[in-house]
Amino acid sequence: MYYPSVNNMLRLGVAFLLMISIGTSCEQAAEDFDDPQNSDNSSGFIPGGNRKYIYSVETDGGAGGTVTQRVSGTRDSSGITVYNLQSVIQASGASMTLNNNLFVIGGKTYTEIKVPDAWYQNVALLNQVPNVRVTKAVVSGYPAYMVMDHALKDGSKVAISGPLVQEQLIEYTSNGNPGSVKQEIVHMAGTGKVETIKVPAGSFVCSRFSYEVATTIITRVGNIQETANGNEKVTVWMAPGIGMVKQQSEAALVSVIPLPTGEIKKIVTNTASTTTLQNIQ
Repeated sequence: MYYPSVNNMLRLGVAFLLMISIGTSCEQAAEDFDDPQNSDNSSGFIPGGNRKYIYSVETDGGAGGTVTQRVSGTRDSSGITVYNLQSVIQASGASMTLNNNLFVIGGKTYTEIKVPDAWYQNVALLNQVPNVRVTKAVVSGYPAYMVMDHALKDGSKVAISGPLVQEQLIEYTSNGNPGSVKQEIVHMAGTGKVETIKVPAGSFVCSRFSYEVATTIITRVGNIQETANGNEKVTVWMAPGIGMVKQQSEAALVSVIPLPTGEIKKIVTNTASTTTLQNIQ
């Protein structure tokens, strides 16, 4: 599935990743969980049973939190059932609710890659800065989908359907001087390996997927330009009828900050996080 990464959430000051994650097929041991949807591959990686899935999030920086996830509703789109996966993230006294569209076709789960809500918030905040005016704010490469094979076998694939690059561009003037920030995001395909994993919620036989997300930020202030590159490596374990069981992420996160002096400051932060299924209610 595709979820905002914990590292990216922390970077925005609210806390963590729930899965930018690509999943793989995973099957829970019968003695640990009696939900009949668990062994039904036709449900894909859609959390089932009208249940809540509660995760803990631990980070190397000490900031942690919880994620509560559930399917909050469905709708019909040309004969295909589209599920809304709601994730409530709580950390450092803050709360954020995220929604992702998911559907199943031909033995694969499709998860929509969305424009982050934080992008729209940043545009609005920038417009409130004195002597700053946003002149252009556009996105491209959307919609795209993370596509995951359900097959429980080594070599199962996770790939991207649609545009391979997502872009977010803001152009503005500050005291009459032009500036811009463009972010390019590339999700790279991965393959899975069957693996048994035990977490507080039970034991699961999973396809463990590993993949990467590359980010490039190009910032211009007047005649000065700075390019910064970031990378995130993700390993995720997924179960049919449940969704994510566990996720580990290591990232070099990049921030590019235009300074009032006209200079550009680049900050690279190395982070790591682990998201683990604690309980199913």
